[in-house]
Amino acid sequence: MSRKNSSILWCDMAKMIAQYSLVCLLVFLCACGYRFSGAGKLPGSVTRVHVAMFENRSAETGAEAIFTNALVSELLRRSGADVVEKNRASAFISGDIRSITIGALTRTGDDEVLERRVTAVVDLKMVNRKGEKLFDVTGFSGDEEFAVSGSNLSDRASSEEAVEKVARRIAEDLVSRMKDDF
Repeated sequence: MSRKNSSILWCDMAKMIAQYSLVCLLVFLCACGYRFSGAGKLPGSVTRVHVAMFENRSAETGAEAIFTNALVSELLRRSGADVVEKNRASAFISGDIRSITIGALTRTGDDEVLERRVTAVVDLKMVNRKGEKLFDVTGFSGDEEFAVSGSNLSDRASSEEAVEKVARRIAEDLVSRMKDDF
């Protein structure tokens, strides 16, 4: 294995460890009932919600943690609800990442890509303890553009950053839609 390949492998492992650590931290904080101040109510006046890890049907490795973390952060920040472990919740949120696509947005006259667009499509559902649907959205999408530099490592980092921005934007929009006063 070349030195270049081993350093790329090490970077990928380090990223996965960092993502796992972030998920563990969020689970710990949620288990404690930690909450940021915020406004608005969730459907059915839910005050304690459990968020399951998103199901990732895309080819984007680690997207399930990114989207789950973004939704948890937004719920804590703006919903007025506590994100708790499953046995303490009065409602349950589950989500599917249906797709994440990365396509060319602009090109030069020589057909060289200058900008790319990341588009993510998700489904989200919230049910109460009885299994009654409180909120449901299918095919919700968001996108983000990023510049292409020509360096594979730099472009990959820009792509990952764009995925994180899309996840945050989708989470913001979904929580806004969920709140009773939308």
